[in-house]
Order: sequence, then C-alpha cells, then structure tokens
Amino acid sequence: MFPALPFERLNEADVREEVIAPMLRQLGYRSGTANDVIREQSLRYPRVFLGRKDPKRDPILRGKADYILEVDGRLRWVIEAKAPGVEIDVDCIEQAWTYSNHAEVRAVYFAVSNGRELRVFRTNDAPTVGAILTLSYEELSTRFYSLESLLSPEALLRDFQKFELDIGAPIASGLRSIARIANGAIRYRRTVPAIGFLKELQFGIASGAIERDERGKLVAFYKVTVPSRSLQELNERLGFSHLEMASDDSRLSEDARFPTVFQYQNTIVLPKGVEVLDMSTWQRVTLPHDITCDVRTIARGSYKARRFAGDFAARLRYREFGFDLTLEGVFETDVA
Repeated sequence: MFPALPFERLNEADVREEVIAPMLRQLGYRSGTANDVIREQSLRYPRVFLGRKDPKRDPILRGKADYILEVDGRLRWVIEAKAPGVEIDVDCIEQAWTYSNHAEVRAVYFAVSNGRELRVFRTNDAPTVGAILTLSYEELSTRFYSLESLLSPEALLRDFQKFELDIGAPIASGLRSIARIANGAIRYRRTVPAIGFLKELQFGIASGAIERDERGKLVAFYKVTVPSRSLQELNERLGFSHLEMASDDSRLSEDARFPTVFQYQNTIVLPKGVEVLDMSTWQRVTLPHDITCDVRTIARGSYKARRFAGDFAARLRYREFGFDLTLEGVFETDVA
C-alpha cells in the first residue's frame, strides 16, 4: 500500500506528494467532493501568534494550513507536512494546533507528519498534551486500520454526529424532550392461572423511545425480542413485539411512591388455519377457528439515574373460550 521511500533524499514537498496525498486518498478524501481536500488555505490571525514565541518581534498575522480535510461540510481535521529531517517538536505541534483551532477551521483533530512519522492530536487538548495516535511510515501499511478508524470520513461522522438543538421540556432530569431506550428487560414473576415455565421467561427490550404526543402526554415505543423463535412469532401475533403505551403524565416520575402509569389496550384476532405456539405443551398447533384475544397491559415505573423501571400486569382474555390469563412481572429500561 505504501512503498519504501528514500527519506534522506526527500523534502517537504515530497512528503506531501508521496506520503500525505496517497494516505488521504486511501482514507477516502477527494477534492471537490463531500469529503473534501482543501490545500494551503490562507488564514488570517488578528493579534494571534502563529505558534511563534515572540509576537511583538514576529508580527506576521497570516498562516497557511497545508491540508484541511472536510467531511459533510461541517467536520474538519488538519494535517501539516514537514521535511523528513525536521523533528516533530513542540513548535511544529503548536503551529498545527493554531491552524486547527482557527475560527475559520474549528477542526476536531490535527496531525503532523514528516514522512517518517505521523502524529494525531485532539484540538480540544492543549498542544502540550500527547498524541492520541502515532504511526511510523512503515506502520501505515500494517496499521492503517487504526488511522482509518480515527480519521476516515465514516469515522468522523460516527464519532461527531450532527447535534440538533432540543428546546423542548425534558422527559426527566438529565434527559431531552425525547428519551431513547437503549436496552432493557421484561421478567415475568407470576401468572394466573399458574403456568410454571412462564415465571422463568425474560424478554429483551432491544430499542425504543419515550416522547410526547400532540397533547403533550407521554408515549413509549419499544421493541421486544424473545430467545425462542416460536415464542417470538406468537409475541408478534399478539402485538407484544412492538408496543406503543400511552400515559396521562407529561413527565417521567422520579418518585417511586408516585409512579408514571403507561397503558396498552388492543384486540387481536388469530385467524383460523394459522400455526401458533401452544404454551401449555410447547408444541406448534394449527388453529381450528378464529381466536379473538383482548389484551390490556398496565406498567408503572419511575426514573432514576438513566433508568426507568417498575412493574407491570398484562391481562389476556380469549373470548371464544371465556379464558383469562394474567401475566405479572417487572421491567427495566436504560434511557438516554
């Protein structure tokens, strides 16, 4: 990927052409694209020194960044080239940091390379703070993945997602007006009538959100997964795999004595001829006729330290049989 180079015969221009330019292309940057390469950008510094020690004796108020790499028109990082014989010292690092920190650039990272070595720094750190990644030229071929994971366009978009201002009322302390459910679990503790194995069931909450409806009341959406494929299919048919529960509250309770109450109510028809799991025998059976199931779930919970947790009761009434099944248990979700 990166051939051996005679660094003793190369100068700074050679480092740009033979080392930095191929490296940037390999990372996915091209001039005039969404992942742009801006070369030798002139920068003006009113009363700000350019990494020099005596601004009074050195009154130059302009600088020129070798490369500014721009992603999606909003994320940038800077790389400065030096000749192979130049040591990457504090002065070199301060100069690159100054370009990176410029008001017209506002780069998230900056790098310095003399061809033989590449060092990458965070702009938010002081220039005296050490590099977060150092690679020799020889390591560019064997450890390019480290550079790609940090400085590729995909990596920057992953690590610096677009921030959207949220001025809505928070769902709870420390949360925004929409709370994302990262994961969680539902555990059954009791059934009426008693069905022994159901008490051992634990469902996973894979994802979801808590937000407000047009009336300003809370609505929770979440996706439930079950380890058993047959049980997951039954869960989906009963409408338990993707739930939307509504509350009369407009904010998550942070006092367990006065929990927030969410409710879900629906009527599900399991049509004749469909195969479903018979939970009493754990066998798949074909329904001889339509089965109507009225479902009602009530969940009560409170919020603390990025976790919304509590208890629930689900009641299923099978109309054709006049049979009621009650499932009770606890739940917990991580929210952010």
